[in-house]
Amino acid sequence: MVSAEKSLSLIWRVATSPVTFVVLTILWCLDLGAGSIVAYFNDPQFWIKMDSYPFNLWLEQVAPGTFPLSLWIYILVGLSYLMIISLLLCTINWFLRRRKGLKGLGEFLVHLGFLLIFAGFVLGSALGSRQQVRLPQGESVTVPGMGISLKLEDLAVVRSPEGRPLDTISSIQVFVDGVEVSTGKVRTNHPLIWGRTVIYPPEDYGAGIVGGVLGASGAGAVRLVIGQTASLGNNRVLEIGGILQRGERRGNVLGPGLLIVMKDLSGRVMGSAYLSPAPGMNDRADIAGSRLTLGQLTESTHGLFRVHRDPGVWFVIAGSVILFLGTLWALAGYLGIVPGAARPQEQGCE
Repeated sequence: MVSAEKSLSLIWRVATSPVTFVVLTILWCLDLGAGSIVAYFNDPQFWIKMDSYPFNLWLEQVAPGTFPLSLWIYILVGLSYLMIISLLLCTINWFLRRRKGLKGLGEFLVHLGFLLIFAGFVLGSALGSRQQVRLPQGESVTVPGMGISLKLEDLAVVRSPEGRPLDTISSIQVFVDGVEVSTGKVRTNHPLIWGRTVIYPPEDYGAGIVGGVLGASGAGAVRLVIGQTASLGNNRVLEIGGILQRGERRGNVLGPGLLIVMKDLSGRVMGSAYLSPAPGMNDRADIAGSRLTLGQLTESTHGLFRVHRDPGVWFVIAGSVILFLGTLWALAGYLGIVPGAARPQEQGCE
């Protein structure tokens, strides 16, 4: 019995030791560094492709197809869970072993902050969704599957004195059922957050063709913008399936022009046609009995934005704030500024 108690006591001391967490952290950093190098040399766009999925979906559907190159990700996930277990046990140990008062509060807040950040990450990975939306300036575009529309009021490029692009500042409005619910500016490290929805800076931007005006038999002039649909009546809608900019060529198709797709209300494709004013291209076509004629092309500034529906975002924000406060408290304890805060010799999980 005594031997069993000693064994359990030893396991508990190891599990709650700061050294255990530090070792796990070092292994985590080494694995991340080595894995990132491997990923870069095998696929420079690895992180961009990975970020286009919720993490759990990527791990389930994409990672197995790249094994063993994705092995380091599985190791990283395992080490992450071990780190969180270590933090959780340290936090429990703080309640069990600490004397009354404020001693060690900084350590506790740091642990709690990390736990909340990890919980937010898990929630976002398991229950979140992600979309990419191309927003033309001045236009409102519906985000598929999220019940919101976004409007890009303005997109400004911040450049260095040499003219090199450094950042973008985008003014975004968020609408639900046509009613504005949020507005703000989006730039690097400053996404727009509304509830569980996070809108990140554009991955790509520029000026070019974003739509056009068509003449449709029986429906008159129809204005189309990428990301939107236009009704033709009789349970039919038009949408843009693709755009070629000026000078672009795809096979025998020359830009500028629009790939027009006709669907019924259930989403079934009824037909499509490429319309272009370029020499040798057709600017009119018959689709499912409707005569479509390209009147003019619409040009505008546009950006390709990432929109995440992340139920864990506020856990991450709260955890970050608590982590920051805990770091300040711990620093104050080290400097002897806060009476009763843990001194250096008192820090640790034990």
